[in-house]
Amino acid sequence: MKVVGIDLAGNPKNDTGFCSMEIIDNKKYVSTRILHSDSEIIDKLKKIKPELIAIDAPLIYNGVNRKCDDDLHRYGALPVTLRGMEILAKRGTKLASELKRMNFRFIEVFSTATAKILGFYDKKEGIMQKNLIKSEIEGDTGKRFLTKDELDAIFAAMTAFLYLSGSVEKVGDDSGNIIIPKV
Repeated sequence: MKVVGIDLAGNPKNDTGFCSMEIIDNKKYVSTRILHSDSEIIDKLKKIKPELIAIDAPLIYNGVNRKCDDDLHRYGALPVTLRGMEILAKRGTKLASELKRMNFRFIEVFSTATAKILGFYDKKEGIMQKNLIKSEIEGDTGKRFLTKDELDAIFAAMTAFLYLSGSVEKVGDDSGNIIIPKV
């Protein structure tokens, strides 16, 4: 099974974390990188052909705050009506539309909530990476120091895996849903 996690940046000039996770005999192997443009992201997805893509960004934007963002505020979710989040939501909505047109399966996730719910979260990225290594997530986790964006992409990919395993719940309503691990 192959899944992808994306920690989308609002501005394509900024770093977008990208994680390809392959699950073989219940072992998880991750490969992470930094991408920028939507075309780079789509090209990578075409090569990988994942069963599911988990995107850490609002994928529906209607100019108003969504219930799912309010519901996940306790994990640090921000309203989509904040300027920076609005820019991210517009990019996420555009990317989601393109992925839908190309028949990719995708979900909206919140990586910080996943990290907190699963017990990996720490304010220090190095500790989060050590927590991933201890949990036997192999690949790039043990090869080099990962950026915050790459770590968030791993947590997004973990959410995709849990989604396919039936171990998640939806938060929100018709204005948008965010998928998180079952608490």
